[in-house]
Amino acid sequence: MPASNAVLTRARVARRYVALVLVLAGIGACVLNVLGTTGGLLGELRFVLTTGFLVLGPGWSAAGFLRRAPAAHVWLLTVGVGVAVTLLVGQIMVSAAFWRPDLALYALTVVSVPFLLRHAVVAQ
Repeated sequence: MPASNAVLTRARVARRYVALVLVLAGIGACVLNVLGTTGGLLGELRFVLTTGFLVLGPGWSAAGFLRRAPAAHVWLLTVGVGVAVTLLVGQIMVSAAFWRPDLALYALTVVSVPFLLRHAVVAQ
């Protein structure tokens, strides 16, 4: 039984909101990192934003290209790609003896945000 237009529209709107929230999370994590926020409520917010963005941001950038995929597939791809990218970048930093997680966050944000913004405008 095909999905109705109302269901597809709700799914598109939800995908747009997720993309926008991830853009804000990525930018917020970078700003809090630049400010050197480490303790208190802002430090915990920085941790949540950074972890959330690194796990979901790169993956949602890729998953946004799926057309009419079930939500479970989108979220599985999102988390899988996000965790894989984060682990790969961490492994590259360790292997290269160049441990700069702040630069990795900035790079992943710069690469992911344009795709997230595209998905916020053109949700599949």
